[in-house]
Amino acid sequence: MSVALIIVLIVIGLALIVVEVVVLPGITVAGVAGVLLIGCSIFLTYRWFGNTAGTCALIGTSVLFIIFLIYALRAKTWNRLSLHTEIDGKVNVVDTNDIKTGDEGVTVSRLAPIGKILIHGKIMEGKSKFGLIDENKGIEVIQVNESTIIVQESKSS
Repeated sequence: MSVALIIVLIVIGLALIVVEVVVLPGITVAGVAGVLLIGCSIFLTYRWFGNTAGTCALIGTSVLFIIFLIYALRAKTWNRLSLHTEIDGKVNVVDTNDIKTGDEGVTVSRLAPIGKILIHGKIMEGKSKFGLIDENKGIEVIQVNESTIIVQESKSS
């Protein structure tokens, strides 16, 4: 029973340390628990079986740790765990092909200074050039950039 207990403690401790090194950043409960389990198992080996067995357990645990770590850090191990798909979506892309300077619309939400606007039947994000513009106010496009539509309150509203 005692040899099985020592082996189980060493294996669980090594697994926790490898998880700590490979998966979890910093010093967490897994790493501390792994070190404590391995330390207890080596201490019990020295106590129950003497110096020779304890030294063998210490050297064996060190060798096993190095083997586990090398296996965990190999590229093939990570290829099995990683995703192999590409994300082709884009962020902050505004379809501004049909929106030009001088176009008119209405605010859907308050522009403080950024909010939702309605132009040509499309709801998109707009930015107020001068101050705040309340909801349901007429707006005029004064500039179209790659990702933003800059507006001002319409003079006719």
